[in-house]
Amino acid sequence: MALATGGVNFVAPPFAMRMAHDLAVLPAFMAEPGSMLITDSDVDAEWLELLHSSFGVDVHAIKRAELRNITDFQIMPWGWSLDLRRRLIKWGASSHCLPTPDAVNHLRGLSHRRVSVLIHLRLRELLGKQLCPVPVELAVAHDVLDFVRHHRNCFVKTPWSSSGRGIYHTINGVAPEFEQWCRGALKRQGSLLCEQALDKTMDLAVEFCCENGKAAIRGFSVFETDSHSQYRHGIVAQGTTLKDRIIALYPDFDGVLAALTQVLDEMVAPHYDGWLGVDMLLFNAESSGKISINPCVEMNLRPTMGAITSVIGDNMLAPGDTAIFRIEQRSSSGAAWPHSDEGIIEDGRLVAGALPLTPPISSALYRAVLEVQK
Repeated sequence: MALATGGVNFVAPPFAMRMAHDLAVLPAFMAEPGSMLITDSDVDAEWLELLHSSFGVDVHAIKRAELRNITDFQIMPWGWSLDLRRRLIKWGASSHCLPTPDAVNHLRGLSHRRVSVLIHLRLRELLGKQLCPVPVELAVAHDVLDFVRHHRNCFVKTPWSSSGRGIYHTINGVAPEFEQWCRGALKRQGSLLCEQALDKTMDLAVEFCCENGKAAIRGFSVFETDSHSQYRHGIVAQGTTLKDRIIALYPDFDGVLAALTQVLDEMVAPHYDGWLGVDMLLFNAESSGKISINPCVEMNLRPTMGAITSVIGDNMLAPGDTAIFRIEQRSSSGAAWPHSDEGIIEDGRLVAGALPLTPPISSALYRAVLEVQK
């Protein structure tokens, strides 16, 4: 959302600020050992100590005011924006540890959904075939409405959005409310990405980390979304288990991974260090009667829930076990969270039951839970 505005001063909606507050410890699960998590909450600091004793999570809390006392560090945020850079400097972070405004604006350009179109086109060159219909970017309302009338069941997406927001799923052509949404979105962001809906069989993502100009695969995630592409929950297991599940449906997965890694080496890694996720989906291809792949539904130039679940699967679950990762939400605070089967931990692995991953305090409106499936 901050990228969509592009400004130095961004005020997040209340729900986003509350979610960021309640789920502030989640990045600890994917942080490198010895990292520090910026939080002014003493509850979060105590929770990190509990995670260390239970699972060996080697991350410690640091308050914002303490940034002034650290001279050499690398910040790995949940996505860069000019507003975040401003706030970090306000808290005392040295500007030489942060990307320049020009660099942040370049990352904003790489986060535009048109980059997914470029990835599709480059993959087609490398693989010698087109794996799925390629999205089109349109800047005029008349053209967007024509696309929707022609395809009817399709997705129309704003260039920048997160967690399924900014995505409109049309199933019966042009409705008055869609036309209004379309014109407003074009006025705010300048263009829209339009793509045909596919007969989906699996949502998945590949989690990468870019460093020193190269992209490397760090894990896999399988997840479920609702009809508007909003994240519902993640299916968590060790990376080899998830990859085997994907290959069982789409045997050519390794070839796509090799080509995609090359594309990211060319387009992204020279300009960005950190986590990124490429969302994909498997679908039933009408032309062949086989399962095919959309190799880039979107690219998230930041850590994602999939990055967290991929690390959790490898570090907190036993081989062969599967769990569900979900974000629970409630409308009011004050009462205790509903009780679920207490998690059983053996040798630093959750082997049964459910475990809150964030402090289960009564004032929170959001919490993250991991529940083993048997």
